Amino acid sequence: GEEESVRDEDGMEVFPSAAAAAALDDKVERANADARRPEEEKMDEKGVHSRDRRCRRRRPPVLYYSRQNDCLRTELSPLFRSASSLIPRTFPWAERAFGTGPPDAVNLWVGDERAVSGMHKDHYENLFYVASGEKVFTLCPPGDAPFLHEDEFESGTFRCGSKGGGGEEGGDAWSVIPDYDNDEDEGGRRGSGDRPAKVRWIEPDIDRLLDDGDFEDAGDQESASYLRRFPLLRHAHPTRVYVREGDLLYLPALWFHRVTQTTETVGINYWFDMKFDSPGWCYFNFLQNLHVRSNGGSDGDGQSR
Repeated sequence: GEEESVRDEDGMEVFPSAAAAAALDDKVERANADARRPEEEKMDEKGVHSRDRRCRRRRPPVLYYSRQNDCLRTELSPLFRSASSLIPRTFPWAERAFGTGPPDAVNLWVGDERAVSGMHKDHYENLFYVASGEKVFTLCPPGDAPFLHEDEFESGTFRCGSKGGGGEEGGDAWSVIPDYDNDEDEGGRRGSGDRPAKVRWIEPDIDRLLDDGDFEDAGDQESASYLRRFPLLRHAHPTRVYVREGDLLYLPALWFHRVTQTTETVGINYWFDMKFDSPGWCYFNFLQNLHVRSNGGSDGDGQSR
């Protein structure tokens, strides 16, 4: 998901394929499954074309600009200021409705139909505007939390082999570099860096079960096989929403969403803080804990519940 991406200064996300941007490689054993993040690299227009040519020999790379760090008001502030008549600073009606003040971040998104953000949730009230192209959101309400098979996975980052040398031919290959945990624990102690980093991630792609926005007949062989692998998905309530040029989508906080495009698309989103003292936040946490316990997980002390 978007919250899993590595954030380097002025980085461009680079995936080896469209599938890599959203789902696990089917060749990976379930026991060794990991959440794979895009490579990010600082590059200008010439660098983008050079990377495209270098990695295209094996498979076309997927480029996706999705900084998620208030980039329009910081890194792209000249654009934000010069387009003041086109890009609103805020929406007064949204500030009144959410009651949490001005937007916490205003972000730019640029990608085509190959770029896919896997199913995830954000702790923000989200207003997403499509400036050109068309976005496709697959949405599930917060109440679907127990059914989406969210779990903890070791994480890694895609790398194009050219960075590590290895000759012209080996330099075109993609690999996955494991991430290691250097974060501080609750006592302020920093990790040794030799423990694999882990992230929470939703492995199944519920979009595979949709046909024109509705669940396919479970009798379909491919769908039935997928539901045997992820049986709780049959209880979820997905819906597909197309956001076209000039449209503004309100995506409530904690709603799960998978996002892609039907063509090259430019979007702008406004993140407003959610209210963490709301009943919805308490109920959502209850559902997530219910999901962990129903799958025999632990609550952080190593004891199964």
